[in-house]
Amino acid sequence: MRKLLQKLTPDLSDATTAPFVYVTAIGSNAGLTRSLAGITLISREMGFERDAETLYSADACSATYHALHRDSGVSLAVEVCPPRQTVSIAVAGSDNDLTYQLFLEADARLFGNC
Repeated sequence: MRKLLQKLTPDLSDATTAPFVYVTAIGSNAGLTRSLAGITLISREMGFERDAETLYSADACSATYHALHRDSGVSLAVEVCPPRQTVSIAVAGSDNDLTYQLFLEADARLFGNC
């Protein structure tokens, strides 16, 4: 029985560490096009420019922008949803300090004093 359990149980010693993820959101009545233009500009200035893409909802009323940082393995995702009047940010990466630093910068630059 023990040998069967050892075969069925995955070896977690080789598992990679889960990423650190930081998320925040605000209420916003800004339009989709204007929001995405600002998000794209600011995120590129911050270094989030690799594999950048914008995915629109089926009705094209909301969208998610995401990109990878040019110098690290940190990713940024920003969802803009004018029908619900929300904008959310998620920053994820394997280096906790760098991920948190970039999250704070994204929060300050994209949301300011909201």
